Order: sequence, then C-alpha cells, then structure tokens
Amino acid sequence: MGVSYWLREIAGWALILIGLIIFWTAYDLLLGKRVFEATPLTFVGFVVFRGGVHLLKVAVAAQAARNLPAAVAPAPRRPRPAGRPVGPTPAKAVLPGPKARPAGRDLG
Repeated sequence: MGVSYWLREIAGWALILIGLIIFWTAYDLLLGKRVFEATPLTFVGFVVFRGGVHLLKVAVAAQAARNLPAAVAPAPRRPRPAGRPVGPTPAKAVLPGPKARPAGRDLG
C-alpha cells in the first residue's frame, strides 16, 4: 500500500471524528437553548463530516484501483466502422417532388 492511501484513510477518520465532536458541541448548545450559536456550528460539522466521508471513499477507491488485475483492464479500442460521407447530397439520391408551374399560365 502506498503512503498516500494511509494518509487519506487517517485524515478521513480524523475529519469524521472532528465532525462528530462539532455535532456534539452543537447538541450541547441546543440543550442550553442557544439555537443561534448552534446553527452555524451544525453546518460546519456537516461540512467537516462529509469531507471525512469523501476522503474515506477516495482512499478505498484508490486501493481498489491499485489492486485491479491487468486482466480486467480495458481492451484495446476497435477501429470505428466507416460512417456515411458528409457532404452535398448526390442528385440521384434526391426524391422528385412537385414541379413548379410556369408563371404565365392561369388555371381558369
């Protein structure tokens, strides 16, 4: 295992613990009926706690990617099939439509 994996793992758990301590402090403030002081502290605790959870997810994903065997690695890309040409439409591919009448004739 790399050192960065363990640093992320330890930092993630530390942030989760700090977030829980902040939540406990906010709860203690709420028990003392200090709502205005507890509200921003709750938001800070939420951000810190979510940051720790995110660091743990990144650490586990890095460990899983490092342990991924080469057999599961993506296969070389196949060449793409030739598509239809892009350009003006050939005249023989256009369906005939109604013909325009000459301007001088009346139907009357």
